[in-house]
Amino acid sequence: MAAHWLPGNRKMERKRLVMRFFKCFCVGSLLWMSGAGAVMAQEAELTETLPNIFCLVDRTGDGANSTFIITNEGVIVIDTRGSEQEAGQVLKAIREVTDQPVVYTINSHFHKENTSGNAVFRSGNSIIAQKRAQAMMILKAEQEQRAVTPPNLTFEKKLEIKLGQYHLKLIHPGPAHTDGDLYIYIPKWRIIITGGLVFNRIIPFLGDGYIESWIHALREMEDLDAEVIVPGHGPVAGKPIVTQMKHYLMELKRYVNDQLDDGKNLPDTMQAVKEQLKGKYGGWQHFERVDENIVRAYLEYSAQQGT
Repeated sequence: MAAHWLPGNRKMERKRLVMRFFKCFCVGSLLWMSGAGAVMAQEAELTETLPNIFCLVDRTGDGANSTFIITNEGVIVIDTRGSEQEAGQVLKAIREVTDQPVVYTINSHFHKENTSGNAVFRSGNSIIAQKRAQAMMILKAEQEQRAVTPPNLTFEKKLEIKLGQYHLKLIHPGPAHTDGDLYIYIPKWRIIITGGLVFNRIIPFLGDGYIESWIHALREMEDLDAEVIVPGHGPVAGKPIVTQMKHYLMELKRYVNDQLDDGKNLPDTMQAVKEQLKGKYGGWQHFERVDENIVRAYLEYSAQQGT
């Protein structure tokens, strides 16, 4: 028997192959993330989701949504988009409905399409994020040698904000889309603003994700009394989009684990799982991201199996 088929060597070969594929997909993901803002500037639509709760919805599937809440004591902004120019569009939209000052700015996680406009809102208000999101924002800016306006107020697990007639619950569900996610629940209005935890009919970006705990976070959301869901990506909808997102991740997990149980290598797994996902999810935007998602799932679950 050839040496490379021995169990120990096969494990090492599999890990080397996974890491080689993963590095390639990470490079592609970084290029996608850095270029998202250039398209978004002309491809967002303002909708009033509920009275005094507005969402600037990205229509491309590349950038992030931004939400703002008008209270009788000031404005709350959630996610500042992919550039200062785009953040300026958010501020312009706010000024079309109110002259109240922005009191709180919230970053749902550290990705650039959610935080690059922070500087526009830094004057006279608190910028809030989960503490690991703040750390990652600073680290990424140092690595890329670019300016950053990091949050100046952080929390670990939960934070409550009361402004005017609105009471917001900021919840960190644990590692999910990233290591420092938060989502916002407003019980009185039965609305969840999900940040990067929900993509509505868009294949999610998994480059910084943790599939198993992301599924848990979505189950947590399903248990909340909510009717309106503002996703991080895609149009505003109802609670079924949370379940839809959960099902995508669960099916990705199941199909990849089936391949691992059968001893399949990464290329074979990618081919098989992509075909399995295509029937149900082929109509989602950015189906090409499925390849990267399979690699991420293979890496996560092969590590759990010790293979």
